[in-house]
Amino acid sequence: MAGLKNKLKQLTSEKSEISKIRRKGENDYKKVKSISKKYSSSLKSTQKRIDTFKQSAEDVNEMLSQKLAQMESIQRLKSAAQERLNLENQNKEQIESEIDFSDTPEEKQSLQYRLNSIISTIEETKNEIKQRTSMEKKFSQAIDEIEKKKNSISKTIKKNVASKPELVKLAKTAQVKLDSASKKFESAKKRESSVTAKLSKVKAAIPKAKPKTKKVKAKPKTKKVKAKPKTKKVKAKPKTKKVKAKPKTKKVKAKPKSKIKKKKSRR
Repeated sequence: MAGLKNKLKQLTSEKSEISKIRRKGENDYKKVKSISKKYSSSLKSTQKRIDTFKQSAEDVNEMLSQKLAQMESIQRLKSAAQERLNLENQNKEQIESEIDFSDTPEEKQSLQYRLNSIISTIEETKNEIKQRTSMEKKFSQAIDEIEKKKNSISKTIKKNVASKPELVKLAKTAQVKLDSASKKFESAKKRESSVTAKLSKVKAAIPKAKPKTKKVKAKPKTKKVKAKPKTKKVKAKPKTKKVKAKPKTKKVKAKPKSKIKKKKSRR
């Protein structure tokens, strides 16, 4: 019996100590888990940003390629129009020279007709060049904006890529600490469970003293109180008429009794 009690005391003390270790291990595990989750989340967010910006960079590059191709097309059309304008100006000068040296009115009229056609073509070509120049300017501005956006995206990608290795290192370190804290916590839980089981067996082996049962006094029987019979309501008596008092009769005084003197007898 004494051995069981000593064992009980020992196991109770051991359980108290292991419970402290388990609680500390649990707190350490929660802290490290929070840090690990933070670094892991940051790493995922960084990678997501890199992927998003890379996709944006691809979209911007595609847009830039389209604008550059349109710009080159406009420049080619503008250059071709400029060449036509130069040629038409040469033709105009030549026709004007031929008109000056024309011999007949018919020839002069024919040359004048050709000159008017050339002048009309020159005006149309000038308008075309003007429009191409305006479009070229707009595309040039759009290309500049796209290139600025492209450079900004490239800088963001480089910044995130540069921060990634450090985050990977921190995440790995936090994961190692988390694994270690998890093992310690699980070990402490198993030890606590084992000690708790042993403690329960020892408690069960110790016979329990039967507690004295107190006699409970019987409650006195309560007398049933009979219900009072309902009282009948008595009708009020009718008021009696007052009878006038008879007049008092005068009392007649009694006549005084006559005293009879007794004669003394002689002896």
